[in-house]
Amino acid sequence: MCGFWGSSAPRQEMDRNSWLRSAHNSRSIPALDTSKRLEEGNSKGSLLLRHCLPDHFRLSCGALSVDWHDFTPRQQRAIHPYILTTRPGFFMRTALSALLIVALAATPVFAHGGQYKGPSDASGGSSSSGGTVAPPTNPGGAAAPGPGAATAGGAATAGANTSGGRGARGGSDRKANVTGGSSLTDVKGYEVWEFWWENNKDRFLNLKARLTSNTNVSGSTGGITGRGRKIQQGSSRRPSDIMIQAEVLPALLELAKAAQDPNILDSAILALGRTSKEDNVDQVIEAAIPLLSHKVLSCQDAATLALGVLGSPKSVKSLKDILQDNSEGRRLTGGGSVDTLLRAHAALALGFIGDPDSIQTLQDVVIRLGDKDKDIKVCAIVALGLMQDDLKPEVAAFLTEQLKDKRMDPLIASFIPTSLGKLGDTSAVQPLLEIFQSRDADNLLVESAAIGLGQLGSVQDDSLIEVLIDYIKEGKDQQARHFAIIALAEIGARDPDPTGNAEIHQAIYDQLGKEIQAKGKSKDHRSWAAIAGAIYSRSQVDRQPDFIVRIQTAYEKESNPSYKSAFAVSLGLLNDYSFADQIFEDFNKRKEIDFRGYAGIALGFMNYTQASDALRGLCQNKGTTPTLRLQAATGLGLMRDTQAVGTLIETLKTAQTLGVSSAVAKALGLIGDRDSIGPLKEAAMNERLQKLTRAFACVALGIVGEKTDLPWNAVISANNNYRGKTPSIEEVLDLL
Repeated sequence: MCGFWGSSAPRQEMDRNSWLRSAHNSRSIPALDTSKRLEEGNSKGSLLLRHCLPDHFRLSCGALSVDWHDFTPRQQRAIHPYILTTRPGFFMRTALSALLIVALAATPVFAHGGQYKGPSDASGGSSSSGGTVAPPTNPGGAAAPGPGAATAGGAATAGANTSGGRGARGGSDRKANVTGGSSLTDVKGYEVWEFWWENNKDRFLNLKARLTSNTNVSGSTGGITGRGRKIQQGSSRRPSDIMIQAEVLPALLELAKAAQDPNILDSAILALGRTSKEDNVDQVIEAAIPLLSHKVLSCQDAATLALGVLGSPKSVKSLKDILQDNSEGRRLTGGGSVDTLLRAHAALALGFIGDPDSIQTLQDVVIRLGDKDKDIKVCAIVALGLMQDDLKPEVAAFLTEQLKDKRMDPLIASFIPTSLGKLGDTSAVQPLLEIFQSRDADNLLVESAAIGLGQLGSVQDDSLIEVLIDYIKEGKDQQARHFAIIALAEIGARDPDPTGNAEIHQAIYDQLGKEIQAKGKSKDHRSWAAIAGAIYSRSQVDRQPDFIVRIQTAYEKESNPSYKSAFAVSLGLLNDYSFADQIFEDFNKRKEIDFRGYAGIALGFMNYTQASDALRGLCQNKGTTPTLRLQAATGLGLMRDTQAVGTLIETLKTAQTLGVSSAVAKALGLIGDRDSIGPLKEAAMNERLQKLTRAFACVALGIVGEKTDLPWNAVISANNNYRGKTPSIEEVLDLL
């Protein structure tokens, strides 16, 4: 992990996380000059910040470094005002909110872990550099490897070096009656469609499933079916179980047991959890248990999560002990009170396993703990929402009862509707509808209720459809209006009998169509309505031609890169190959980074292989921003194009910046080709390579060899209200 340095010899040392917590408590940042050093315990690397002019700004961590140009434009604008240029060194104004520093410290180049969760530019809708208004807490690219535990409040575990993770991020950015922290976030930033997409995209991309039976030869045209292009039939490019068993698991097990570097350790153990199946459960548990008491918190946290992602009931007892902070849990984690982050993630791990014996323990946590333990309580609620089929009615009844507690912190309560939605128990519709219609409910709860109703509602309930449409037109909370647009589409998409419910479907079609054309009450709805229209008509195929025409027309008229990106992705979701030439022309012509990335994804959905050379070039070019590299790789993955693998691996081995290394690792995982296994294994085991490069190779092995079609944390990110944040949930959502 990395510490912060001034540019001259240190006169004062201070633990980084203590500094961040102190700053958070005082709502100010201690001024730092060139003589002050913040060191993360016994971290192997140090982060040297030098600043004369922005173009010369560089951050160094061992042999790796980050240039000013590795930051996205949004990050440059966020950082620049707080770096004074009077003399070389690193300064911060004392008036800067602690949460902004935590957000900056958790940006891709600093963080251990991290995924792209929003647009890269906060400058406004039509910035020349691309993107739209976006809060500074959402990085514009991938981050460093592995789990990288945040310090999510609470005292550090005895014997553990909390420097193994990032500064805690979290709290609600909502109005004053929501406790749990504050943010400098421009609230409107979260209202752009990109944040919803980045949290929910995995189920639409489903890249691993695409590799199972088909492959694409670069330049091949395939056949044409419907509006899209058929993929050439061929052998699977996804690694086989035999390959994982013979090549991946032995290497990861060796590293998890013998590696000394925390970056490699936490990356390897989490990769083991996500790649191992039932035959290897005992070996993984044997490797994970010792790491629970490691001196670095990120290794402890990675081991905790790995036991959950592994999915074996054999881990339940240890995870319950950690969650309950009992004597055995303290022994497992090295003595002393169990860190809040470990307890919270132990709760989530129990949810990943879904064992019936965990339900009572999780319910006790929700009932017994007060709001001051919100991180643990929230994770217990989320975990209950992950329980398996036979357990859902019991859990849904419990969570519905908790909604009646008016004293519960709205931030905590906001996780209940989304958990109910994931359980799929329709008995929760009426309680959620009451919250959604309440004039007194906190905005976070209303937003979450909209998401839950989208998962549980039915077109048979015409009053629900009417309520959603009315809120889209006149609702007081803009974010809830946007979530209601998506909910309307999801409810309509699930209906197996659209002919029998023709009147309701016409109402859905009319409302979404009006919003796409910016004829509704808010023109801001048009990007959300385009995505919603695509979701709806992917299932209700008779409506596809009409939606395609409306979205094409909107695309042609649009100049704002954010809205234009939404229209492009929507056409991609509808596999509208007829419009691919136009999108590719704009991809080549326009300069906005965000638009080009989303256009690449749209072309991938359309299997527009004429764009594969351009996308490959972006993946291979070291000057490509991390976000754009990931999106280009996503487009290639959608096309089943694997020609970039060799170059990406060489780029990973020689990368000199964290942004490039992390993005390349994620890109290799997105493409998912089995031919990457050998070189990645070699890189992970090669002691001559930089430690962070080896750690990234472990991360990539875990992504390529993932046992499930979707990423392990997709079940948390999908249909979550990202407006409500706690450090432990945000940490899980940020992990590669």
